[in-house]
Amino acid sequence: MPKVSVIIPVHNAEKYLSECLDSILGQTLGDIEVLCVDDGSTDGSAGILADYAAKDARVRILRQVRSGAGAARNRGLAEARGEYLFFCDADDWIDRATLDSMYSSALSARADVAMTGIVYFDSGTGREFRVWRVGGGASALPQPFAPSDVGPDLFPALRPQTGGKMFRRDFVESTGNVFQEQSRVNDLAFVATAIALAERIVVDGMARYHYRKNQGGNLSSGINAMPEMSVLAWLCVKERLSAKGVFGNFEAAFTRGASKSMSDALLAITDAQVAEAFFRRLREEFIPALGLRADEVVDAAKPLFRGDATPLEMFMARLGQEKAAHLKTRAQLAQAREESGCRACRFLRRLFGLSRPARGGARG
Repeated sequence: MPKVSVIIPVHNAEKYLSECLDSILGQTLGDIEVLCVDDGSTDGSAGILADYAAKDARVRILRQVRSGAGAARNRGLAEARGEYLFFCDADDWIDRATLDSMYSSALSARADVAMTGIVYFDSGTGREFRVWRVGGGASALPQPFAPSDVGPDLFPALRPQTGGKMFRRDFVESTGNVFQEQSRVNDLAFVATAIALAERIVVDGMARYHYRKNQGGNLSSGINAMPEMSVLAWLCVKERLSAKGVFGNFEAAFTRGASKSMSDALLAITDAQVAEAFFRRLREEFIPALGLRADEVVDAAKPLFRGDATPLEMFMARLGQEKAAHLKTRAQLAQAREESGCRACRFLRRLFGLSRPARGGARG
């Protein structure tokens, strides 16, 4: 039995696939299997996979007609033999010690879920632009911890997406957890359900998973065409946790997680008419179906519960938050530069035996 099964859904990923595979096959943990699910690729991805499989017996290729990432991950789940499961998208990559570190932490803690942070990389600029580490106080908890230890910020803090997460295979199989096979947001229900049902979760303070954005194509077309996909994912989470008889234990966390996803989806829409229509559906259809309470939602979603609110108000509030965050970052950078300059001055004075000029003294 391999220690870790790495599952990679692949669809027309020839531009970045080699970088992804090199990062996985070059891990310090060698006892792994790599399940590459070719999801109906029509570019050179199949040839790249064949080359890697010919050189490394740990690579297994599974092929299917185009069915989407959710179906590809489920195919990998069905074939996996590893003690733990790790999912990586074909255009992402991981640090060299990622699997070793996460597997060791999970094994020693007997954890059902292990997680690390994410570094966001912009393909357009060729630069990293954001680092996310496990938040909401979860990283400060004793390791491992139970989901109930995190409280109502469970889902926002642990971010229900596959990137940077490892799951014990026996745990996944015992819960019957699978990926949704909808066209977008097909990992949220799987990860959120796993986070809630886990007995033990372990995290580290590092960010080892590299997530690529802006890798080409019309990035806004998906959210404009199907903004409701995140809502459907949360409805699935509610159904699965209710079926297990534990939804009541996570109702507050569910409300915060679902309301954040709703506001994020609304604010990602770039078509004004689509945003207006989705705003109405949220208020009239989706919020009642999810059973969200106004006093427990995240601040960004609160206008959805006021009769006089508009989508524009939510967009303006987000712009205000982003401006405040930008100004705060600028102030921190200015302070860091000033402190760095002061340290350099002190170093030079010590090096050359110079004394600081007296205040008010003559200059010349």
